[in-house]
Amino acid sequence: MAFRSDKGAVTAEFMLITPAMILAVTLLISLFPLALAGIKLELSAMQLARLHAFGQDVEVPTGYSIEFSQQGRLSCLRLRMNTLPMESEYCAIPIG
Repeated sequence: MAFRSDKGAVTAEFMLITPAMILAVTLLISLFPLALAGIKLELSAMQLARLHAFGQDVEVPTGYSIEFSQQGRLSCLRLRMNTLPMESEYCAIPIG
C-alpha cells in the first residue's frame, strides 16, 4: 500500500528537529560562563604581568595560583585557576 499524500510530513520533520535545536541552544548557553572565565583569566594575567614588570607587588587573586619565571630578558607570570583546568602565561620586559 503506497501513500500518495505528504500531508503532515513537515510537522513530523519539525517534531524531530525541535529537540535537537533545543539541546544545541542549551549547550551554547551553558558554555557561555566558561568562556567568560577564560576571558577574565587572560585579562587578570595580563594586568598582573604588567604590574610585575613595573616592579610592583603582585597580589594573588582568590581562586588563582601564580608562578614567576625568567625567560632570557623577559619576566614571565603564569596564572592558574584553582577551580577549572585553565592557565595563562604572559611575559614582559622588566622596567622597574
